[in-house]
Amino acid sequence: MYITIKLSLDLNEHLKHCLTWYETIYHGEIKRIADIFIKENHSYEYLYKNISNHISFHSKHLVLDFAKKEYEYRCGCKNSRKIRCSSCWSNSSYRLNGDLLQLELGLLEHKRFIDLPMYHNEQPLMQLARGKMMNLELMHIQENWYAFINVDIPIIFSTSRKTMGIDIGMKVPAVAALDNQHYRFFGNGRQRQFYLRKYKRHIQEMQRRKQFKKLRQFRHKLHNVLADQDHKISKDIISYALENDVGMIYLEKLTSIHDRFNVRQVSNAYLWSYQRLQQFITYKAQLAGIEVRYVNPYNTSKKCPKCGRINKPKDRTYQCKCGYHGHRDVVAAINILHAL
Repeated sequence: MYITIKLSLDLNEHLKHCLTWYETIYHGEIKRIADIFIKENHSYEYLYKNISNHISFHSKHLVLDFAKKEYEYRCGCKNSRKIRCSSCWSNSSYRLNGDLLQLELGLLEHKRFIDLPMYHNEQPLMQLARGKMMNLELMHIQENWYAFINVDIPIIFSTSRKTMGIDIGMKVPAVAALDNQHYRFFGNGRQRQFYLRKYKRHIQEMQRRKQFKKLRQFRHKLHNVLADQDHKISKDIISYALENDVGMIYLEKLTSIHDRFNVRQVSNAYLWSYQRLQQFITYKAQLAGIEVRYVNPYNTSKKCPKCGRINKPKDRTYQCKCGYHGHRDVVAAINILHAL
């Protein structure tokens, strides 16, 4: 399993200048090689010896890969994307030494190492120690610099037969139901709705005043706030699963959820990301050795867990003619647990 670890760098002005200079050399080589490919109307294996010696030998193949992607992007090929990272290193061109990230720059007479201090954070360092470190990408966002390291972590799934179903919603962020009839609510739905209403008013006001620059910054802030909430909810869910020795988690396969909502009627639908929360639950479960499967969500909130009759719930309450009653999201989580 591949995950990406984000490290925050604590750089002085001299180190920032060095990385900016290297970024200029790096992207200059990519653009130069891409221009050659465009001139010859095809890409090929460009010779490493013709790539600048200011770039580490072990990372020259990445320059060539990015040049091919740049060529495809400029030619208008489908599924091609613009390069966004500042520079990229292979796992042979960098190493971690305590709170320092050591990068290799140049080749032959230009070869040297640069030490980049990192902000100490125990959790990402523990994740890095679990697997094999792969390529590293440097990015600077505004005045801050970050290192993104891809890590290949071996996954050993649990042999436990206990299962758990999870229902994800807007009013109640998540409900987990175990196969022993126990269940638990996760997240604060009222708090989440308060933030969504508050942010929506800010967005509408900035749109009315045509403050598009502030709007882009605010949307970035909004994404971070909602992602932080989903991280906390998914962490609590996986902790609950580990406490109960769960070996399998079932989630709804909600591929076309936004087609069900009218944004004018459900004003916060477009700010709700069920997919992000599902992705956080999935990768954290796999890191914990818990397998995740997706099931068909058809009638999971309408089917009675006791008799199988289809009923339409009223608000948050589910009532069946057989006498069964309960919270509609708990009913959905139980049905997800037993869905095929």
